[in-house]
Amino acid sequence: MLVANNHFAFDNRGDRAMRVNLILFIFLLVVNAETLPAQTAPSGSSPVASGAEQQKPAEGKAQPTTSKETAAGPEDAIITLRGVCATPGTAVQDKDSCKTVVSRREFESLTNAINLGGKPISMAARQTLAKAYAEYLVYEEPAKKAGVEDSAQYREIMRWLRLRMLTDVFREQINQQYRTPSDAEVARYYQENVADFDRVHVVRIMVPRNLHLPGEETAPADKDARDKTLLAVASEARQRALKGDDPEQIQKDAYSGLGLGAAPVTDLGKQGRKDFVAEESTELFSLKAGDVTKVESEPASYVIYKVVGRETLPESAVKDQISREIARRNIEKANQAITQSVQPEYNEKYFGPPAPDVPPPGKPVHP
Repeated sequence: MLVANNHFAFDNRGDRAMRVNLILFIFLLVVNAETLPAQTAPSGSSPVASGAEQQKPAEGKAQPTTSKETAAGPEDAIITLRGVCATPGTAVQDKDSCKTVVSRREFESLTNAINLGGKPISMAARQTLAKAYAEYLVYEEPAKKAGVEDSAQYREIMRWLRLRMLTDVFREQINQQYRTPSDAEVARYYQENVADFDRVHVVRIMVPRNLHLPGEETAPADKDARDKTLLAVASEARQRALKGDDPEQIQKDAYSGLGLGAAPVTDLGKQGRKDFVAEESTELFSLKAGDVTKVESEPASYVIYKVVGRETLPESAVKDQISREIARRNIEKANQAITQSVQPEYNEKYFGPPAPDVPPPGKPVHP
């Protein structure tokens, strides 16, 4: 970008990768920390079953990432360094004898290239990147004169950065490739997993089990007696629910009878199969509107559920969720195809025993 007027021309210099990699650390920390939402669900989770509140992934290729319009034209100077010569080795006679100028087009070309996720860049992040960029340009010539570029440390760092950038850019290509599943894939997934989209509207009556009743001691026999008392309260509540009594009133009466405070809300709204333990889920989704479950014995409570209604969400309502889940699976599969064929061996005499919490496949492992 250093042309006749000392503009900084990356395309005519051999150190483009060096400069991009040096400023990338600060850029990724600043930009991604403030813009990056959860993009890929951990292995084993199911975003599809968790609700419709998740965001739809961006479609197509990454778009320009500046966050607001600016009055500066594409070729206008947005960073000017007076006293930093464009041509390496040029002696600086005064601050106006040479200068380095970065245009808006050049700066945004750089930011769009290294912003791998294509996220909007806030004005604060843009300013931080520009300040870091300017500082690195100021240090460039003195560092070269000091022989940094020829040092073994520099070469090792650049080798590491090259590997990191190759990996990150390729992973982003994989993300782009599998980001948007076809309508046929979505339809097939829906048909194969339609049970995941069943919803049951339930009300719950709950009797806490971890209570200390008046006069109760800590002996096991007293605890058993207490549990029988609480089970009897839950059984009575179930009988009232079967008769059609209002679940909210049943809940209030149960709490009042046990000398407890405010009763919990009974209406749980619409829930999916995975919102319940397996045994409860099987029973609930076999019932019809108006039916009542048996007294469920949970660790902290005795619970009775009454079914208000059931439905299966249509494909149109969950299409975006399914698309995200298919994309997640395809991206994970593509990364696993690369990594699973290689099993690194680490010398425990040097590294010690394997560390826990290994990132899932496809997640960056570098610092």
